[in-house]
Amino acid sequence: MKAVQIGGGLVGRLIAADMMKDFEVTVVDMDRNTLEEIEKKYPGVRTAVASATDASRLAPILEDADIVTAGVPGRFGYEMMKTVIGLGKNLVDISFMAEDFEELDGLAREKGVTVIPDMGVAPGMSNFLMGRGSALLDEVEDAYIYVGGIPTKAVPPFNYQITWSPKDCIEEFTRPVTILRDFRKEVVEATSGLHLREFPGVGTLEAFCTDGLRSLAKNIKARNLGEMTLRWPGHVEQMRLLRSMGLFEETPRSLGGSEVVPLDVAADLLFPMWKMEPEKGDRDLTVMEIDVHGFKGADEVTYSWYLLDYFDEKTWNTSMSRCTGCSCAIFARAVAKGLVKQKGVLPAEKLAADDDLYNFVIEEQKNRRIKYTASVKIVMNVR
Repeated sequence: MKAVQIGGGLVGRLIAADMMKDFEVTVVDMDRNTLEEIEKKYPGVRTAVASATDASRLAPILEDADIVTAGVPGRFGYEMMKTVIGLGKNLVDISFMAEDFEELDGLAREKGVTVIPDMGVAPGMSNFLMGRGSALLDEVEDAYIYVGGIPTKAVPPFNYQITWSPKDCIEEFTRPVTILRDFRKEVVEATSGLHLREFPGVGTLEAFCTDGLRSLAKNIKARNLGEMTLRWPGHVEQMRLLRSMGLFEETPRSLGGSEVVPLDVAADLLFPMWKMEPEKGDRDLTVMEIDVHGFKGADEVTYSWYLLDYFDEKTWNTSMSRCTGCSCAIFARAVAKGLVKQKGVLPAEKLAADDDLYNFVIEEQKNRRIKYTASVKIVMNVR
């Protein structure tokens, strides 16, 4: 079988490497240097220079593909998805776009293709497990995601390190947050609901509201629903201080006769302090807890899943990039194998009721040493 990966970034390479185990893989990127690096690291991979939104250039590359995976900058994500759908190809994507991808559902149905968007770890597996818990209940009262990609130990002065864009990280502290409260959508300030919470194998972390629900806010019928980002204690207080100083603003200001954007300055200054450097001993972990609480008949039930994953010493890949890329590749296989038969744009929460798909996904994660531990608590006959 043949697969095409659009985007040769850090996670895109991991997706391609995973798919190469049983697919002939072509990686598409605009940058020839990026593709040459991939060719050297992964002998046998094919490459092609093309824009993610150029239908005429992509058409011959995708012609024989059984499945397409993608990870491109968010600003290109919607048009890339529209282009791939227009070419009649199934797609599993991790591009974090601002647009509502479900607006392309009609086109995907018309073309007879399956598209699974936001299919990383969070969003992605968080959606799938949230959907699973919801499907197992008659009524959902409270559903929450707790997730963080953090260094294995607090690193002063910010107790944080990143492997991705500092601007994207800063957005978590500025973008208004959509939650569900008493079945109604509400918009609250980023970092609302800050509190400390214990996580097995990690310790005490601070949890706070961020805008990560995306399609879940429409597709999960819960009384209360939210996503909370996790960091080592002390990080939020520092970020709130920088935010209050105006350092995260995007409106240009005049400084010394020049126009500067505070956000650009902040990102430039913060990145050297935040940058994770594995060659110097830096390591990361991914921790995620999904709790879905509600009722099944007369019983009060809580379904939970817990993930704790670490930097991969064997492959030298960060935990967050590995958990993201492997999840995309697993769902791509599920589509290619015919485990997902529905057509349209299908966020993972819409697929989670299928027992065969659920078992396949959890087993495939385990085969990659990524373990989601499931548990259930039942209080019988409460109503």
